[in-house]
Amino acid sequence: MGMIISPTRELSSQIYHVAQPFISTLPDVKSVLLVGGVEVKADVKKIEEEGANLLIGTPGRLYDIMERMDVLDFRNLEILVLDEADRLLDMGFQKQISYIISRLPKLRRTGLFSATQTEAVEELSKAGLRNPVRVEVRAESKSHHVSASSQQLASSKTPLGLHLEYLECEPDEKPSQLVDLLIKNKSKKIIIYFMTCACVDYWGVVLPRLAVLKSLSLIPLHGKMKQVGC
Repeated sequence: MGMIISPTRELSSQIYHVAQPFISTLPDVKSVLLVGGVEVKADVKKIEEEGANLLIGTPGRLYDIMERMDVLDFRNLEILVLDEADRLLDMGFQKQISYIISRLPKLRRTGLFSATQTEAVEELSKAGLRNPVRVEVRAESKSHHVSASSQQLASSKTPLGLHLEYLECEPDEKPSQLVDLLIKNKSKKIIIYFMTCACVDYWGVVLPRLAVLKSLSLIPLHGKMKQVGC
């Protein structure tokens, strides 16, 4: 048995569908996607009727199934994958992850993948991994005239090929600068981050009403919006 845990149902769904061509070549592997948006009872019924030995899902749904319903035997689990471990912890899934790990056999192979190496991720690796081997992928710095510490910091934070820019302006100039940025880059895909869900709701109404942005498709998105089943 194997288990792949990722922080969001969108990412879990992506992993599940990308994995299907490979899983289809393995006659003894039956995968199941376990995420929110579907009744827990429906997931349990599917597992009971069809069986599953590869679970792909979010920590919340896996936690619910493991805590409330004894439908899966994890004694034979051999592989655990924690994808985007830093986000798993940033999003507050420490309790669920700890519980899930406590239910799994200690003699297993665990893969922990993280974009950043935080103290929380380090603690998780100590608790969830035995005899860990660390593999770090860094971007090579283009400049040879920076200190070793600066080069290490830059390479660990900014991937090669990622171009960063910032703009300084007065607070009351931010809306006009944002609109100008959208107009100049209207042929590109853009993600705008706001501080709160309320800000997303506000600008999600205001921006589409501006005449200069009528040609753009603007879609507000935040965690408090009602989710529709997959």
